[in-house]
Amino acid sequence: MKKGIFLALSVALFLGCSQTTKPEPNKQQNALPDENVYKPNERISLLEFEVKQDASSLPQNMQSASFAQDEILKRRFKVFTLRGVKFNPNDAFWAFNVYKPSEKRKYFGSNFRQIPQSWFDAQKDNANFAGFLQISAYALTSANTAVRNFPTDEPIFLNPQTPGEGYPFDYLQESTLSIAHPLFVSHLSKDRAWAFVSDDAVWGWVKVEDIKFISDEEALAYQKSSFVTIKTDKMPVYDKGGNFLFYSRVGAILPVLAQDDKNYYGKIYVRNMLREFVLSKSFSALFPLKFNDSNLKTILSSLLTQPYGWGGVDKLRDCSLFTKDLLASFGVWLPRNSRAQANMGEKINLKGLSNAAKSKEIKEKGVPYLTLVHLPGHIMLYAGYKGDDIYVVHDAWGLKTANNGRALIGATAITTLNIGQNRSDIQSANLLISKVDSINVMRPEQGMLDKARKISALQRAYDVKIEENLVKFSDGTSLVYDDFKQKDEECSTGADIEDMNALDYAAFSPLSTALSDAGRCRNYELLGKIYGSSESAVKANLVDVIWLKDFLNLPLKFNSKNGAAAALQDVSNELNEMVKSDPNLLEYLKDPGGTFKWRIIAGTNRLSAHSYGIAIDINVKKSHYWQWSKGYENLIPEKIVRVFEKHKFVWGGRWKHFDTMHFEYRPEMFE
Repeated sequence: MKKGIFLALSVALFLGCSQTTKPEPNKQQNALPDENVYKPNERISLLEFEVKQDASSLPQNMQSASFAQDEILKRRFKVFTLRGVKFNPNDAFWAFNVYKPSEKRKYFGSNFRQIPQSWFDAQKDNANFAGFLQISAYALTSANTAVRNFPTDEPIFLNPQTPGEGYPFDYLQESTLSIAHPLFVSHLSKDRAWAFVSDDAVWGWVKVEDIKFISDEEALAYQKSSFVTIKTDKMPVYDKGGNFLFYSRVGAILPVLAQDDKNYYGKIYVRNMLREFVLSKSFSALFPLKFNDSNLKTILSSLLTQPYGWGGVDKLRDCSLFTKDLLASFGVWLPRNSRAQANMGEKINLKGLSNAAKSKEIKEKGVPYLTLVHLPGHIMLYAGYKGDDIYVVHDAWGLKTANNGRALIGATAITTLNIGQNRSDIQSANLLISKVDSINVMRPEQGMLDKARKISALQRAYDVKIEENLVKFSDGTSLVYDDFKQKDEECSTGADIEDMNALDYAAFSPLSTALSDAGRCRNYELLGKIYGSSESAVKANLVDVIWLKDFLNLPLKFNSKNGAAAALQDVSNELNEMVKSDPNLLEYLKDPGGTFKWRIIAGTNRLSAHSYGIAIDINVKKSHYWQWSKGYENLIPEKIVRVFEKHKFVWGGRWKHFDTMHFEYRPEMFE
């Protein structure tokens, strides 16, 4: 048993992910100074990131979903049902059988000196094995706190002179819990300074000063609370008087009593005292968070570049604590260590495949941000791909180099699976992609509650029925709704109908809102059924829309089907009245660049929305387009955008692949 565990640890330490029976690794940094990057003659060097360490570098999350909170709350509150349950003490106290010195394995303290056997004996005695389950009480953490394998703050390291050992690899660090986390308390250490507890995933020791014992009645009431969760890590939280209480922690689920426009309000035990907290809505939201691109990128922005922390040392995170905390915010529960996480959801075995075959499988079967990528001792979050590059977000220590050295990531980072491939001292066999052995797709049973809303929007927008994964038309024909294939953010390989409104369009929001490609994915079979499947068929459906009748009186060809031409006429009429009161607006509306034109989008084989007569370009001379502009810029007044959006036109100026002249009739985006 011990030999197997230590073998797993030796593999894990290449990447810095703990892999005992319960724990795992963490994260660190952004841009690195050139003089510190890639010194192949040194045993410890820094890996140069090939991707900018910013959430904007990530592929877009094409899903918008709401996961049910039931599963994760049931898991967390299960500890309040453990009184009277029998447990095997050998399983609970596993660490004392694993972390013990021998002739071949010696442990060292923070002073680099070998730790004597007497110290281990004292720890085992203080653990009070005879007291196991004698208290059997319930508690809540009253601080962000460490879970330790022994009842002590003192670390133990293997030889600190060895790459991948020493700080932060304290083998007594098992995990870190946020404030207000439910616990089952077995018993106390002999010195009564430590409580032996179980959370939703592990057994371990926490400081007595960091927990608050609660009654059965309090435990029951706590479970019935409404909750909020955290979107930004390490933000200070205060009481109503401005007194500091604690730092926010991604993955926390906190009870809330009330809210107003700016804040949530609740009561929480802080250092054993019940305190009222004020939680700003700028970095928190009702639990569970909506699983969309904006919320994901907000959380990741606060975690990227944080230093790696084995087992959550120093209240940081390792690889599996990162994935556990991140997905917990959305209501998705994960166990604590990477091996167990790799068995959640739908597992796809990649062992024995070539790197090219692995990449193909990941691209075809992975669901961005809901797929975990596993290799021995490490777990990563799949983020999609751009071109040939597969992106992952993970907390890793580093890669093995020649002479048993380490090339460090040392952070929560965005990388590709081929990071380090340009290093002469990193063999191909030590690349992430070479070691990947499986992926597992998380599909929460009660998740995707937004899917019904999306389906309903498509049905109303195009007067169709969607049943049994088919879009059914009044003429008796049908199309596939969801092909279950992964798409990039541009749907460059072709969009199914489900993709068309998979992303939420930020209608009526400020023009400074983060850009998204919502509305860029088009299913051409559906558009053909609705507006015409050939140039001649579309032309037969075109009618004249009179553009700004009192100023320009321009006839524009637009599709009469599905209310498109009527919607553009309403836009024109409303803008016509606006120009009467604000003549300066005419500058942005004259000389429209066109409506109907059967053509292919430049650089692709996909038809333009103009081919269907459902798009109009305005302000062409002052427009900006992602392919030829140096950076994003917009000159169109917000009031014009709002008129178009009122009548169900999406604006290309909200796209990441921006096109500020473009307005397109997409009624399904506004339902």
